[in-house]
Amino acid sequence: MWITKSPKITWIDILKPTKADIDFLKQQHNFHPIILDELLHLSNRSRVEFYQDYLYLTYHFPIYDRSIKTSRRAEVDFLITKEKIITVHYEDLEAIDTFARAINNNAHFKARATQDSARVVYYIIQEIIQFSLHQLRHVEDNIRKISQEIFKGYETQLLEKISYAKREILDFNVTSAPQKILLESLLDVGKKFWGEEERIYFADLVGDYSKLTQQVENYRATIEALESTNGQLLNAKTNRVMQRFTILAFLTFPIFLFVSLAEVEFINTFIAENPLRFWSILIGVIVLVFSLIAIFKKKGWL
Repeated sequence: MWITKSPKITWIDILKPTKADIDFLKQQHNFHPIILDELLHLSNRSRVEFYQDYLYLTYHFPIYDRSIKTSRRAEVDFLITKEKIITVHYEDLEAIDTFARAINNNAHFKARATQDSARVVYYIIQEIIQFSLHQLRHVEDNIRKISQEIFKGYETQLLEKISYAKREILDFNVTSAPQKILLESLLDVGKKFWGEEERIYFADLVGDYSKLTQQVENYRATIEALESTNGQLLNAKTNRVMQRFTILAFLTFPIFLFVSLAEVEFINTFIAENPLRFWSILIGVIVLVFSLIAIFKKKGWL
């Protein structure tokens, strides 16, 4: 547990809450017992709930996990009164650490960010949104690498890379998309809880989140376009291979025909009468094959 105090606000940050932490929170405020029990484990959904003298907020956001090569869900819970902000999370979070360092190392920022509980909530969520935008750089890097390789003849290998990129965008969006409704709800609830003067801060969060969703949508459209292009290139390569096999079969047809005729008794007798006839026919077949090769090259089929 980590506690930061300013003249107007107290911020209590709890990492991996225990029963002792919950008992401490019971002494701080008259929070509902069911809500306090929920803080002992992760929540299934994002939500903001308005009680008589406090707010309860559950915020989910994506974190890229290198072990599974995609984004997973992280969670921050807020208990908000007019004088206290309590944040609860279940793992070390870069966004929370960044905000904590900022108010510890910058007295001017601390004075501005801790004027009231609304400002603390605003700056923490803003830091989370900025962190989410930073996480998208990994997606951007993957898309850039795919776009650089797409015309280099690696169509088959790119299928896997494109699939990973699509899954990452999908998982990121599944986690972050519900926050749009949550922030819009917070905008409405915040007006009731803090007053009209604080509305501008939460409207700004909705705007910042819109930038995030627009970025995700741009990446989704880009990777789908790259997938379509890669598919067309792969189909074209497959068609070229099939065309060459077809031409190869056509070129070998005269040879197979010659071998088949050589097994016919009449032809055997015909050749036996004069062995030079065999070489004449063979040379004719070879000339025919090379003539076809020359014609196919001139046509651009080979």
